[in-house]
Amino acid sequence: MTVQTATVIREGFQYLEGARWYGNELWCSDIPQGKVYRIRPDSGEVSVAATVDAKPSGLGFRPDGTPLVVTQADSSLRRITPDGGTEIVAPLEHVAVAANDMWVDKHGRAYITQIGYDLFAGAEPEGRPMIIVSPSGEVTTAGEGLVCPNGVGLSPDGKTLYVAETFTYRLTAFDVDQHGQLSNQRVLKQFDSLETDAPDGLCVDSAGGIWVTSPFSSQVRRMLPDGTITDTVRTATTGHFVVSCALGGGDLRTLYLCTAETDLERMANNFEGTSRLEAVRVSVPG
Repeated sequence: MTVQTATVIREGFQYLEGARWYGNELWCSDIPQGKVYRIRPDSGEVSVAATVDAKPSGLGFRPDGTPLVVTQADSSLRRITPDGGTEIVAPLEHVAVAANDMWVDKHGRAYITQIGYDLFAGAEPEGRPMIIVSPSGEVTTAGEGLVCPNGVGLSPDGKTLYVAETFTYRLTAFDVDQHGQLSNQRVLKQFDSLETDAPDGLCVDSAGGIWVTSPFSSQVRRMLPDGTITDTVRTATTGHFVVSCALGGGDLRTLYLCTAETDLERMANNFEGTSRLEAVRVSVPG
């Protein structure tokens, strides 16, 4: 197994999430700041793509390049407008509690996760479904019993959807049919413990390897669909949460990490802490 340590490339954020590589830029949401950033790692340039006072989180892009963002505070799917605002594409409050991360497929179909309960108020976990929003804005659900479904991504062939369930520390998979519908929900990998293995964000490389962040152990691990761990990346500073990841760069071989100096108690206080971007070179491109 390959073990590496990431390098800090940019600081000065509060709590970054939803990392996605698009158009030679890294896009990230700063949840408490209400901003979606476009970052050019080669130059260090950072610009604000959108400002929205509703806790932006998951990001994705339609086939025509329109950026989409999930907002947690009102459980909505929004599109980002050219003037830096947002417009609601689909309200999700009737099916979601704190809508969270998202993967958008090549057809513009959005697969959205949700925290599913009032985590920071100490509520008991509730099993919830996945949310699917069609390109026309139709909202449906699929699956059941997902406990804090978080990071989400598709296999390279688009036939398997992976979902990280944070507080049951497992990686769940669904089959995806030609119409984008989900079936055959199954546990792909049951990890050992909350403290060392709770999964958060994820991304999938071109060989089908699944990079899964583990915030409480300050690691990102690359896992094959059979459950084998091939690579581990540690955060630059031990003890920092790592909550989201994306493969990017000119050759798609740079793994970008959103890390945070925080803890669950401070997160409950409007994500108190500091956040930064880290990066490491990996062998398999995205």
